[in-house]
Amino acid sequence: MVNDFEAINQIRTESYEQLNAAGAVKPHHDMKAQMERVLNMIAQEEATVTEKTKMAIMDEATAHVMEQFTTSKDLKKKALDAAIAQIKGTSKAGTVDPVRAEFSKFLKSKAEAAAKITDDVEEKEQRAALILKMSAIAKSEKMFFDFDASGKPVMNA
Repeated sequence: MVNDFEAINQIRTESYEQLNAAGAVKPHHDMKAQMERVLNMIAQEEATVTEKTKMAIMDEATAHVMEQFTTSKDLKKKALDAAIAQIKGTSKAGTVDPVRAEFSKFLKSKAEAAAKITDDVEEKEQRAALILKMSAIAKSEKMFFDFDASGKPVMNA
């Protein structure tokens, strides 16, 4: 009977050691899951901003090209001639579609203008909004960390 109690105590001791070892790993796993959540949120936010920017640029380009074609008889004639040649099958290899050329011209000028801009106010505003969003999620989900105003993670006590 004494041997049975010693065996039970031995099993209890081993069980506590295994639980302690598992308890030491769990916070690491939770922290990793929380960091993955934040990183996925950042990636999704960047994709959303990129998509919104693309849509805004394409809307602007479409409006610009439509304006060019409504005001220029020469562009209308070139587009009509190109369309007729395409339908007849007589368009020459290497000829440039006037509509495509106008879009390309607009996008090239837009890229050149964007390269000259040194003001990054919009980027800073987007970053601040993202940091606020991440901080709010970290607080609402009781994560192990929060974000300060600069975006650096700060461990919660």
